[in-house]
This record gives sequence, C-alpha cells and structure tokens, in this order.
Amino acid sequence: MVRIHETKLIERPLGEVFDYTADFENIEDWDPGIASSKRLDEGPVGVGSRFELMVSFGGSRIPMTYEITEYEPNERVVIIGRGEKLEAVDVIKFEARGDGQTVVDYTADLSFHNFVKYLAPVMGPVFKRVGEKAVDGLAEALS
Repeated sequence: MVRIHETKLIERPLGEVFDYTADFENIEDWDPGIASSKRLDEGPVGVGSRFELMVSFGGSRIPMTYEITEYEPNERVVIIGRGEKLEAVDVIKFEARGDGQTVVDYTADLSFHNFVKYLAPVMGPVFKRVGEKAVDGLAEALS
C-alpha cells in the first residue's frame, strides 16, 4: 500500500470548497492524473454517488469506478475507487479558517493488484508528486 497525504489552504469559503471537491465529476479539472471523469447517477451528491474515472498511470489509462461511502457536509468525504490494477480509498477533510479560507486535508491509500504491487514501494516519490500536483490543482481550480 502507498499513502499519499497532502494539506492545502484554499482561499475560498468552506461550502464552496466542499461541494466542488466532493463531486468527483470535477476531479478531472484539478487532478492531472485523471484523464476523464463522469457521474454515473443523478440527484444530490452523497453516500452512494458513483463516478467513472479514467486514471492516467505509467503511460496507460486505467478505468476505475469510485463511490462515496461517507459524506459529512462541509466536514469530510470518503470515496473508494476500484479498478483492475488499483484500489484507492480517498479521505478528504475540510476545515474553515478565518477570512473565507478552507484547509483541505487529503489522504489517499492506494493498493495495487497484479504485478503493479511490486512496483509500489519504488514508485513512492512519484505518487507523492502526483498527490502534491492534485492538491495544488484543486487550489488553482478554485482560485
């Protein structure tokens, strides 16, 4: 397993940051590791909402299905992604700060399948950079 953990102060109010981030259909706009994303259901975003993502990894694209398993408005969202080569558990926490700022605490635990699991320990620094770019992209998308 590889853990990515990043924290970022975003210059936007808590509600806006939470709503945008929790809707994983937006992830392709802020995470450079995601080639595309689309919502698979309708209605308000919450527990059970599902998304189809195309993850860019090592020059290939890996389809994954993500589902929100925990949803605490303006506080926390947990979304689990499953694909042929990878399973991801993303926990995103939100905290309001003064002057309309929000702290986003993003943790992703990645578990690899097949031969890819043997590359995971060596790829740690690469995944760290991916996490940094994703959280920086979130801040940029919301600016």
